This record gives sequence, C-alpha cells and structure tokens, in this order.
Amino acid sequence: MTREELQRTVTDYMDSCTTMTLACNSGDQPWAAAVFYARDGLDLIFFSSRTSRHSKAFSENPKAAATIHGDYHGWKEIKGLQMEGRVEPITGKSARGHALSVYLKRYPFVREFFSSPLSVAAGVAKKMSKIELYLFRPQRILYVNNEAGFGTRWQLEVWEGQAVGEPTLA
Repeated sequence: MTREELQRTVTDYMDSCTTMTLACNSGDQPWAAAVFYARDGLDLIFFSSRTSRHSKAFSENPKAAATIHGDYHGWKEIKGLQMEGRVEPITGKSARGHALSVYLKRYPFVREFFSSPLSVAAGVAKKMSKIELYLFRPQRILYVNNEAGFGTRWQLEVWEGQAVGEPTLA
C-alpha cells in the first residue's frame, strides 16, 4: 500500500467514526477517556474540561495513545486505528478559531452551546465554561484490518499532522 492509499484509508476511517479513546498516565496511574473528535488532516481536535482527570494528566505528560474503532461482533471483522502521539491545548486566537470551525463543521449541534448558553440546562452551561479545545497529534498510526488476516496492521509515520515515509506492515 502506498502512503497516499494508507493516508486515504486512515482519514476515511477517522471520518466514519465519531469517538476516540485517549489513554494517558499520571504518575503510575493509567487512565482512558472517550471523546468526540473532529479531524484536521491527521490531527484530531476535541473538547474536554480543564479539570478532567485526563486533561490534568496531559498537562503533566502530553504523551498519549488513542484508538478509534467500530463495534464488531467477530474478531475477523475488526478494523480500527491504534495511535501514539501527544495532546496539547490549542492556544492562540487564530488556531482556536480554526479548530472551532473544524469542530463545528462536523458537529453543528455544538454551536448551540456557544450561541445560546441560556437555552441549555444550567448544569451543562456551567460545565461548558470549563472546557478547553485540545489537539491530539499522532506520531504513529496503525491501521488494523483483520479482514485482510488476523493482526494485519499497516503503520503510518506522521510528522506535524502529515504522513511521512513509506508505510510498513507492522
């Protein structure tokens, strides 16, 4: 598989799902959390509370692992993405504006939280005031496809949101 073919396969798979599970580590305590994401190239944008366990962990140690996968009923059907990279808050007015527009394009219903805060329940509005935009920037992506044979994984190296090098079977 060429880099372009694998990158298209990966981005198509990212676009077909809505939720990734992020894994972090704080001290010697592992943790995982599911978040909605929006794709910007190979980078993944998500919202989270600054006070959540995973956001606090990422502020101490930005290294992260993530998975994106569907719900399958047999191991021969499993497809998904296994990724390693870094999580960072999105800062700067321009970067935040761009990230927000990418996110709102994918999830237009979120616009209500920002445009009509009084229309959402008070508890939700209070929580929305504590959220932050974050970026998961993969450095390595493994595309798992058991339909091609048990444990078939194509590896894509990523630098600054762009695929680099030639893919390999991992």
